[in-house]
This record gives sequence, C-alpha cells and structure tokens, in this order.
Amino acid sequence: MKCCVFKRGTIIEINDNIQPGLIYITFATDTTNIYTATILIASDTTLVMDEDYNEITLNDLQVGDLIFVYHSPIMTMSIPPQTQAFIIEVK
Repeated sequence: MKCCVFKRGTIIEINDNIQPGLIYITFATDTTNIYTATILIASDTTLVMDEDYNEITLNDLQVGDLIFVYHSPIMTMSIPPQTQAFIIEVK
C-alpha cells in the first residue's frame, strides 16, 4: 500500500466547527464541479508550508489558495470523499 497520494487543487471551504481539534478543508481541481472535490481532515500533526517551504499554521490557509496535498489513500465513499491530510503546501 502506498503511504500517501498527491493531489493539487484550490481551497473552496474551510470549516473548523465540526469537531474540536480538526479542520475540514474542501479543495477541488475544478472549483465548479463537486465531483473533483475532496475534504481534507487536518490537525496539529498536519505539516503546512508556504511557497518558500516555511512552516505555517492551518489558520494561515484561506479560501482561494492553490495547494498541493499529500494525503492518505484511504477515503470515505461520500461525495466529496474525506481523507486525512499529511502535508499541505500553499503555492
């Protein structure tokens, strides 16, 4: 099994009101098509970096940011699917 999957997209929603300690980040490769979206489940163990590879926090992420993500290959079967985020790079 692979350790992680790589995907690129634009943040379309950030929700931190679902479960304490977790942030749910919805991003999509095509922001007009829900079928290209994925919900990332991020926590304080998720590494978040800016374009210069400096570590930043999840609170620095904004809707509209282009991101590269390394996430778990295990996903829910919902639409959009949900998965654990390991590394988020803002580009």
